[in-house]
This record gives sequence, C-alpha cells and structure tokens, in this order.
Amino acid sequence: MLLLISHLKNLKAGLWDYNIDLDILECDATWHDLLGIGPGMMRSIADFRPFIFPDDVDRATAIDPESVNAMIELDEQYHVDFRVVRSDGQVRWWRSVASLIVDSHHHRRAIGCVTDTTDLHRGDLDPAPAAPPPPERVVPDIASRLSGREIECLRWVSIGKTAWETSRIVEISQRTVEFHLSNAARKLEAKNKVHAAVIAVRAGII
Repeated sequence: MLLLISHLKNLKAGLWDYNIDLDILECDATWHDLLGIGPGMMRSIADFRPFIFPDDVDRATAIDPESVNAMIELDEQYHVDFRVVRSDGQVRWWRSVASLIVDSHHHRRAIGCVTDTTDLHRGDLDPAPAAPPPPERVVPDIASRLSGREIECLRWVSIGKTAWETSRIVEISQRTVEFHLSNAARKLEAKNKVHAAVIAVRAGII
C-alpha cells in the first residue's frame, strides 16, 4: 500500500462543488487545468460527461437519490476513480473525493477534490511516501488555526486516503490520525474531514 501512494507528493488538488438538486457544477482553476480546458467551462454534469472516458461515464456521474440521502445522514464520504479525456486527447486517471452536505438553502451538495492519479495506474512510483508539498500562498488566519500534523493529515484526505492509510504513511496510529482530523474539522467549522480538506485546499494550506 505504501508503495502505491509514494508518488503523491507532487499531486495538485482541483476543487469542485456540485449542487445536486439544481445540477450546478462549479470547479476551480486547478480542476480546469487538470482537464486542460479554460476556467469556467463546466457548469453542469452534462458539460463534464464528454470529457469522461466512455466506459467510466456511469461510474463517475451516476446519482442515486436514496444513496445520496443515506450518505448525508450517515456522514459518509464519497470517492471514485475514473478516467478523463483531456482536451489534448490524453487519457488520464482521476480520483475524486467528496463530502455530501445539505446547505443553508436545503440543497444537497457534493463538495470535493480531484487529483490526477495516472502514475499510480502506470506503476510510475517514487521510492518512499511523502505528503504533497505545501502551497506557495497560504491564508494566514486559517493556517494559524491548524497544527502541522493536522495539515499533514488533511493533505492525505484531499487525495482520498483513509485514516488507516494515512496512519501507515505518517507512522502514527489510526486513532491519532482521526483525532487530528476531528480537531481540524472543528477548527475549520467543517461538517467532516473531507469538507475540512476542501476548506484547507481553498485557503491554499494544502
């Protein structure tokens, strides 16, 4: 397992926010860059489907209302691996992780991160695991709320790692990882650990 995630030190996370009830998709500049298209081109799932590898369209975009409601009720996170076809014709693997919430307008939303994991599928791996490097620009107020270990754990959440996988990578117990993630979510006023990771990515912390 550790060898399979060793290359993740160089990954960038692209943010997305999908309003399930209104079918409105908002993605940041990094998300668009990973797909090789200009910012603001994605406004709905229908806009995204042509960029998904044909065999993976259903897996990447299927929405079952009952499953969505159950995941919101149980505070479960969503994750999926699928292929995209960039604007230059390259086929790339993406991992998408998300938090499912109900917003202040009572709309169901999925808020998450995507990373390009093509090297994982090709076996192009680095010799030892390391967390992704910190960003160049950080929002000081939010950054000052979190400890270094909390930020480190959030980095791994942003690329789809479980608490157990993170514990193996950073060599602390799973319970300690969960403790750090719980503290980070509380400090960032997030609904859960994925939501906290999204806030941290948006703020430039990870």
